[in-house]
Amino acid sequence: MATGGLGSALATVPAVTDVNTVDARSLLRQLYRVAVDSVDGARVLARYAAVREGEWRFERGGRALHLSLPTPASGGRLRLIGLGKAAAALMEGALASLSAVHPPDDALLIVPAAAEAQARRLPGRITVCIGDHPLPGAASEAAGRALMEFIGTPRAVDRYLVMLSGGASALCAVPKAGISLADKQFATELAMRAGLPIEELNALRRALSAIKGGGLARRLAPAQFVTVAISDVRGDDPTVIGSAPTVECAHDPIRVVQRLQARGVWERLPPAVQLILQQQTTAPAAAQLSRYAVIASLDDALEAVRVEAQRRAITVHSLGRTLYDSTTVHAAEWRQRLLAWRQTPESDRTVGSASRATLWLAGGEPVVTLRGHGRGGRAQHLALQVAEGIAGLSSVCVLAAGTDGRDGPTDAAGGFADGETWARIRAAGADPAALLANDDSHTALALAGDLFRTEATATNVADLVMAIAGYR
Repeated sequence: MATGGLGSALATVPAVTDVNTVDARSLLRQLYRVAVDSVDGARVLARYAAVREGEWRFERGGRALHLSLPTPASGGRLRLIGLGKAAAALMEGALASLSAVHPPDDALLIVPAAAEAQARRLPGRITVCIGDHPLPGAASEAAGRALMEFIGTPRAVDRYLVMLSGGASALCAVPKAGISLADKQFATELAMRAGLPIEELNALRRALSAIKGGGLARRLAPAQFVTVAISDVRGDDPTVIGSAPTVECAHDPIRVVQRLQARGVWERLPPAVQLILQQQTTAPAAAQLSRYAVIASLDDALEAVRVEAQRRAITVHSLGRTLYDSTTVHAAEWRQRLLAWRQTPESDRTVGSASRATLWLAGGEPVVTLRGHGRGGRAQHLALQVAEGIAGLSSVCVLAAGTDGRDGPTDAAGGFADGETWARIRAAGADPAALLANDDSHTALALAGDLFRTEATATNVADLVMAIAGYR
């Protein structure tokens, strides 16, 4: 990673003085916050969940979930479990929804370090564990074993509310019997560096875990439980979110092996891991899915941005959840989209006598296949590639950012790109193409003054990409 002299280089970066660009960035920051607030677990559960007639009920549009609460006469316990980047916010919302009507007996949270302060501010008997992310480590295994100890021996009269969000796969990790944590770490890192999409990566994680792929559900039996989830995966598939700790998952060993072979991963896996991956498991049960609700997703975030932008009289093109190909492919698409706007006659971009700004928005998890040794994340990498494609194009600004506030192993959520980004990197004395080739988008965007930083958001519904053109 080439970061030497970054402080002095930043001092030479020219300020972004174009009024339209500055205002456009401010707008994109505001729209990002609108998106994040719409999928904040604390807000969602506090608004849409409550205790009614002896049940905890969640109802948001067509999404509904009910959990009968234990009565004093039964001696049953109400226990809460939260796993993932958004677990602390979900716990806050759950406590608000239960209020003084039926407070839980106890709770356990497994969160990343960025959410620890929020978790420890919550009231009540809550055990807080900190796991490793994005790769599982010793802290993740300790957190997973603490979860097993917390569950202990459930009873039929007990009730569990499980809250799940992105990041749970890495934060909570107990390897299956026969493999070590080192084996699981090695296999996961190989798969990540090979660019496996999240569906395939989580299939690998499920197969190697004692908790995921229904492992937690089996440990909770015979108690009743429901799962509420914030989805960061394509299609909001319960068998993929958090690697499905509360849902049994089908496992096709032939397909798994073929996928890993196609990406050059299979032959490099430890023999013990290969053996586990070749074993067959059961299919999901419909009854499990009836006890599961996705309470916030990328669709909710995109819709919130659309509504707000239209309220501001901005023309909106909603592209939906479409960012699941390589960042290279998507960067080319954004370049073509913005160039086409530039070539549109001014008369076609006006309403009456006023010129209207245009916003494009999309979401997903684009894939980066690592080649170099720099720092960054998929959102920063995409932003830098877009910057290359729109170099010299005026009156446009793009923001690519993770909704969790953290993009890869960096302190940034993502990055901005405009027509001068590429030139600003050069003005700072660096070669943007060389930084891109080394996967060092973080350094490149820092040199341009284009990193997008925000505090940890306490939610996670994958990435947002927004482009604004003609904003005044």
